[in-house]
Amino acid sequence: MRRRDRSPIRFTIVLAAVLAGCEHGAPFLPADYTPSQPYNAPPLIRLTLNPGDDMMPAWLPDGEIVYTAERIDRADHDRCLAVMPGTGAAVFRYVCRSSTSNDSLDVFLEASATSLGGDQIAYVRQGSYRLPIPPISPNEQAIIVAPVTDPNAGREVRSVPYLAPSGRTHWGISHLRWLDAARLIYVGEDVSYPRGCSMCPPDTVRVGLEIAVIDLTPATPTVTIVPGTDAASSVSVGATSDTIYFTRENDAVVYRHVFSSGVTDTVHDFGGNRLVRDVAWAAGRLFVVVDGLPDIGGDVHILGPAAGADSLVQPPARARGAFVWFERPAPSPDGRRFVAQGYVLASDTSSLASSREVWLYELP
Repeated sequence: MRRRDRSPIRFTIVLAAVLAGCEHGAPFLPADYTPSQPYNAPPLIRLTLNPGDDMMPAWLPDGEIVYTAERIDRADHDRCLAVMPGTGAAVFRYVCRSSTSNDSLDVFLEASATSLGGDQIAYVRQGSYRLPIPPISPNEQAIIVAPVTDPNAGREVRSVPYLAPSGRTHWGISHLRWLDAARLIYVGEDVSYPRGCSMCPPDTVRVGLEIAVIDLTPATPTVTIVPGTDAASSVSVGATSDTIYFTRENDAVVYRHVFSSGVTDTVHDFGGNRLVRDVAWAAGRLFVVVDGLPDIGGDVHILGPAAGADSLVQPPARARGAFVWFERPAPSPDGRRFVAQGYVLASDTSSLASSREVWLYELP
């Protein structure tokens, strides 16, 4: 018996089924479909996922987070300021240097904001020509102070490098902070670019020299050096502008300096040959990075109000055999959480992520 060809009927049935399955009640409407929450749950929350570096996070007066983001979508890989909600989610604002082209590399670093005397932001701006051959060091570098609402509309308050009152040349700036409404404090650094061999690419070595204060009140801002802060590696402002906390290169101690008395004393000694840096104060507690590796990070410890009270924050949780080493912790004003730049490492520390990311840690 000859079989009947039913392909036209079969095609009609399949087509009807496909059309029925693809039917929608209403078309998609224009809207913002960017992420509205972080990538993972507390307490350790990864806020960014960028093939480039995300680093040096800080808090804005309204509770948002600002950090330096490498724009790999740009030919020059500019490093701009990125702003996201304080609870995480998508970046809703980038601030890059205006009126520049892909012929230059423009970098915003060390952002620090204050609500004292009006919402202001201070940061370090660097610029380098990248064609035909990028230079080893920046062509220009300066400390900029501007309104938080428009960081590009600022004034240059100190070009770098410069000869400090101590007689040392500050080739770099780190841990820029507001001391009060009219003064900034930071670590003045020596920066060198050694090569391991004649054909090797240069490395960047930054060494803290001393802590400096810049007074913004005069028409030409003035710089003074905080005595007794030789070899400082980080600095943070305490409950008032009369007190600062700092660490030193290759030192296991957290120090305190009181301006009114001129006294420098020890807050906590971690002992031995431990590596201590990146101190930050908030709500009566000190956050400090301990151990790990230079330029990669370590564990965050919290020093409580009582002398000697020390608690380890990281690593509280390990996912899939990995953990995070932190740098530059920036606690929220209430001290209940902090943001930091971090590297993801394998449990045996043999594997290292290729870029830094911004993390949020919520304390119990």
